[in-house]
Amino acid sequence: MHSIRNYFLIAAILFLILNLFYSNNLKIDASSDTLILQNDESFQYFEYYNQIFPSKNFLVLAIQSNKKIEENYIKNINLIQNKLNKIEGVESTFSIVDTPILLLNNITLTDLGNKDILTINNSKNDLDLILNEFSSSPIFNNQIINEEQTVSSIIIYLKKDSIFNEIKKKRKKIIKEWGSSSVQYNNINKKYLNLKRNFNKKRSVLILKIREQLDQNNKNYKYFLGGIDMIADDTINYVKKDIFTFSISVLIFIIIVLFIIFRNFQWVLIPLISTAYAVITMIGFIGFMNWEITAISSNFISLMLILSISMNIHIINNYSINFLNPKITNKLLHTSKIMFWPCFYTALTTIVAFGSLLFSDIKPVIDFGKIMIIALSIVFFSSFTILPLLISFFPNIDKSSNLKFSILKNFYELSIVHSKKILFFNLIIFLVSLVGIYKLNVENSFINYFKSNTEIYKGMKLIDNELGGTTPMDILIKFKDDIFYIPNDENENDIEINEDLELSNDLFNENNQTISWFTNEKLDTIKKIHRFLEKRFEIGKVQSLHSLIEIANQINKEKLSVFELSVLYNEIPENYKKDLILPFLSIENNMIKISARIKDSEKIKRKELIDEINNYLETQFDNIEEFHVNGLLVLYNNMLQSLFGSQIKSFGIILLSIFVMFIILFQSLKISLLGMIPNIVASTFILGLIGLLRIPLDIMTITIAAVTIGIAVDNTIHYLYKIKVNNKENIDLNKSIENTHETVGYAVMTTSLTIAFGFSVLGLSNFIPTILFGLFTALAMIIAMFGVLITLPASLIRFKL
Repeated sequence: MHSIRNYFLIAAILFLILNLFYSNNLKIDASSDTLILQNDESFQYFEYYNQIFPSKNFLVLAIQSNKKIEENYIKNINLIQNKLNKIEGVESTFSIVDTPILLLNNITLTDLGNKDILTINNSKNDLDLILNEFSSSPIFNNQIINEEQTVSSIIIYLKKDSIFNEIKKKRKKIIKEWGSSSVQYNNINKKYLNLKRNFNKKRSVLILKIREQLDQNNKNYKYFLGGIDMIADDTINYVKKDIFTFSISVLIFIIIVLFIIFRNFQWVLIPLISTAYAVITMIGFIGFMNWEITAISSNFISLMLILSISMNIHIINNYSINFLNPKITNKLLHTSKIMFWPCFYTALTTIVAFGSLLFSDIKPVIDFGKIMIIALSIVFFSSFTILPLLISFFPNIDKSSNLKFSILKNFYELSIVHSKKILFFNLIIFLVSLVGIYKLNVENSFINYFKSNTEIYKGMKLIDNELGGTTPMDILIKFKDDIFYIPNDENENDIEINEDLELSNDLFNENNQTISWFTNEKLDTIKKIHRFLEKRFEIGKVQSLHSLIEIANQINKEKLSVFELSVLYNEIPENYKKDLILPFLSIENNMIKISARIKDSEKIKRKELIDEINNYLETQFDNIEEFHVNGLLVLYNNMLQSLFGSQIKSFGIILLSIFVMFIILFQSLKISLLGMIPNIVASTFILGLIGLLRIPLDIMTITIAAVTIGIAVDNTIHYLYKIKVNNKENIDLNKSIENTHETVGYAVMTTSLTIAFGFSVLGLSNFIPTILFGLFTALAMIIAMFGVLITLPASLIRFKL
């Protein structure tokens, strides 16, 4: 017998070493792809129109002066840009020192292609006059410089990774044609993941080098880096830090709690080793499978620590009871037999709860559910293999030294004496919670995902307030087919052309006819939409063809006709056309794009804003064939709305599934119904509280209901299973409840407090969704504990089980 145990120990150690080897392959993903629905039609259209309207990947470096921009500030900009342009991975930069001075120099439209245009660095104009032009420019205002002229930005354009982008396109094509379970997908996915990790490393090094060029000790200027790539890189660093901080903090806390409970180092070490074994196994499995974790699924380690310790405490508590029973010969085997089924069902119900996340359309949420399902299976396996193995080496336990909870007796007496009042109180809480649930919303701010003292928050806040907003939104318009004006030979010479423009032969085809895309109706439509967006308080900077036309009119000193605009479009140099016009106009597709940035720090209602824009476009214009409101704002809103809907719907599925399991386990409809009460009250209370406090749900807090009911139901199963055993022994109900409080109730209290305080450790994060997730789940565990130790026995007494 001992030799078999030793062989099993050696095998377990070898398996652990193997998992430690693969655990080095644990990778984190925080790209914008993790915040969108993969099968979202808006996302598919987003990829489509980004092929039509070219755009570059860039970072924004905002530089804030403690006074109005002056000569030293300009010198500092030049110095920084020279350093940035030398960094590998930076394609080019653009700032106020590169911005062309168009009005002060009295240039004409034809000068745009015929001579170099002066900038701050080579102009003799007064700096204040130049800054006034920039800060009032339809293009550069709130883009390159703010209205108060105290903040400007350097746009850092990044070099494209053509190989990675090509593999990314092929991977998406294979997913569409063959699916994500095909051999073709598996082959290309390995290349994709390797290139992606290499891309993330290069990006991290690039951002670090950019930050190294900034003199943060200069009290005159403050530097804030922004952009999607910076946010992704910083989020990965936060997640890495959180994983380490949470794991160590939860571990330390669990050690303290276990020592307080058992007062014996041996019985602190045994559940810790079992739990650590399960966690390392899971990390190794993720590394072996080449999976990536996100900000959502990064909490799996903390959850595993908490759930594994909880199950181990229940098993050790039962073992300590059996250890004192002289009638039981093989105490460890007896404990394993007794605890197998209640632990199996607790693991199964929690798996069902996390399984509800698989119904989401969001890959990170699906991955979180998938990871937790496997993690719980490993926890269960470890609890009935590694834990018994460890106990077999050190079987003696002194229960007399364990911490006593005298309050358990008070809970028992309260349940017996005031059962009716307790149930009525729970009914009131449930009804109030429903009111709160009705008030739930997902209208959160991405800026507020981070603590106000973090660089991400400060940078996004400054860019949001001073440089036109942070979250991009695009309006795509496809016009109806044109009835073009085609001049003939007789009236061709009657067209008046501005003397600053020369008529190009390129305008005419072989029949000496010109076809112009520009019409008054189209330009008026673009202008109206542009100004409609500008009037919205939620929207900052708006850019479109209208902005360029405004500048052209200012240069021309009078409004250009549609024909003159046609001429200008054909005559403008390709570099200007590529950078200024083509991102907003595609004549070939008869489409235009209007780009806006949302002020994320405002209390916006995304869905309401999107609906109002859609309604405006649908009702106000007859010349639009089709339109789309798109961009990151819309994709993120679609993700949250989908997750909200799927989780609310799956909440009912979870309850039904757990109820069915209760019936199978307890073989009693009455017990099953009563067992659901504390879990429903706990989960609805937390959701209702979030709604009543007007805290918007986000990518993490929206999963609280599934997590709460999945974990809280564990204690209910252990409690009712003990009641069921007592019933078989014909023990009086009151005596049965008292006995259950003294035995299982002890484990319920210790595990609930351990879980609650363990989740509260998540409050150390810099990521606000993680903080809220931890605090509300901790509160839910306390509520569920009271439900099991007070409400559940009151229900059993009241309905005379």
